[in-house]
Amino acid sequence: MIFNELFGRFLSEKGDITRAEAAEWVKKADENASPLHAELVKAKILSEEGAYIALAEYLGVDYRFCQLSEIDPKLVGKFSLERLMELQAVPVEESASALTLLCGNPFRFEELRSLRFETDKELKFVLSVPSQVANILEYVSNKLQQVSVLTDYSATDTDITEADGELSIDAPVIKLGDSILKEAVSRGASDIHIEPFEAEVVIRFRIDGRLTRIDTIPVHLYPALLARFKIMANLNIAQRRLPQDGKIGLSINDREYDFRVSTMPTIHGEKLVIRIYNIGFSNDDMENLGITGRQKELVEGLLSRPHGIILLTGPTGSGKSTSLYTFLRYLNTEDTNIITVEDPVENEIAGINQIQVNPKANLTFATALRSILRQDPNIIMIGEIRDEETAQIATRAAITGHLVLSSIHTNDAVGTVTRLIDMGIPKYLVADSLLGAISQRLVRKLCPRCRKEDKTTVYEMQMLGLEQPAPIYRAVGCPYCNHTGYFGRIGVFEIMIVDERVREIIAEPGFTSEKLNEYLRTNMQSLEDSAKQRILNGETTLEEFERLADVV
Repeated sequence: MIFNELFGRFLSEKGDITRAEAAEWVKKADENASPLHAELVKAKILSEEGAYIALAEYLGVDYRFCQLSEIDPKLVGKFSLERLMELQAVPVEESASALTLLCGNPFRFEELRSLRFETDKELKFVLSVPSQVANILEYVSNKLQQVSVLTDYSATDTDITEADGELSIDAPVIKLGDSILKEAVSRGASDIHIEPFEAEVVIRFRIDGRLTRIDTIPVHLYPALLARFKIMANLNIAQRRLPQDGKIGLSINDREYDFRVSTMPTIHGEKLVIRIYNIGFSNDDMENLGITGRQKELVEGLLSRPHGIILLTGPTGSGKSTSLYTFLRYLNTEDTNIITVEDPVENEIAGINQIQVNPKANLTFATALRSILRQDPNIIMIGEIRDEETAQIATRAAITGHLVLSSIHTNDAVGTVTRLIDMGIPKYLVADSLLGAISQRLVRKLCPRCRKEDKTTVYEMQMLGLEQPAPIYRAVGCPYCNHTGYFGRIGVFEIMIVDERVREIIAEPGFTSEKLNEYLRTNMQSLEDSAKQRILNGETTLEEFERLADVV
């Protein structure tokens, strides 16, 4: 392909690859009858975005990353959605004389020119990665479906009816429910909140830890939508006065998801909250969590121990489960028997025996643990230590030659010691069995594209404990980060290693957490210190640090 040869020459002149590499990969791409940029992305020589930025420069068009919030479904709805999906293009801007198309396939520019006859406007092309274009088209399809449902129903329509004692829900409401779940997944939400009020029903998504208002639906339509979710989650649709919990399993874009459904009665009806679990999510790298440098060495040292307890602590939504799964993947080898007890099983890991607790069948953490000890495990992971019985069995397992990983609810790493003692575990057993505790929180990461370098003010120097001004970065906002200034989250960690001195302090008759804190103050990097380091590294902001300080 002449294109591959020319684009390869462009990349080598640009310095992205050498001439020898260009020749090698052009030959390979021609043999596979594929574009050069696709081969380079597959081989991880270029990132997908890097390849398309270079491709846009070569073709003389702009590259653009569009957030879903920038897309106007009404503009897209002027064209055949099937045709746009076929051509991998999305209209993103329209003026009196021009139409801007976001394209995922540069080889279809000529075909796209046919749209000019539908608009009678000049066409402008901007390039983006195909996955982003596909995600936008999926979002638009869902949005148009929602609009169709809402316009089909008037305020006088009866959306939910009972005939012969049977509940009947119209097909458009089913589509509306499905589209809400799909939109939440496409936006990267962790939770869906559907909240009934007197005049409207509000839909909010939790994205990067923050609740964002997404849409509203008419009050009269909500009973049908609520019933739809209840049916999907196997809940009692007739029960409206008591809270209920259930689960929905769905495949979206070839990925498996669990949606944990919770209902709660309010004065205006039942509030619905849906937690989203990506079953296929995989994170094998501790550095992606934010565990780097000295902290990584400490964690790897803990995980190398043959027996004992390692505890993770932090509030709900602080990433404890993600960390536990990452540790399990690190430990998962063919000569190791790993068994987990979870509620729920959030991620399935090949080679690990995972048990889902079922209180209705009397399969609790405690009862499961008793049976697990007869299954010859090397490593046991307990989703959460919630009660005295579970804590005692876990402790006994640790001192009898098993490595136990679990989570517990405390404010900091030191608090895990006090919590175990309060649960009735003798101090000498805590001292003997506990290897370490990891406290973690999540902070928002600065957007790498729009962050702005600046110098610390006097106030910021005081907050960060600096004697001299230092460079830091501030949040700005751009389309890539949805104009928030942040993109994604990263963990900050406090790692307490139980060494001989810590064991002595725990075993002392007059043990207090203050005495332990005093020793660790100079022997452990605190959560605050970890967050300060991320600020100085340009990964987050002082605003996120102050928010963290409020909850520590």
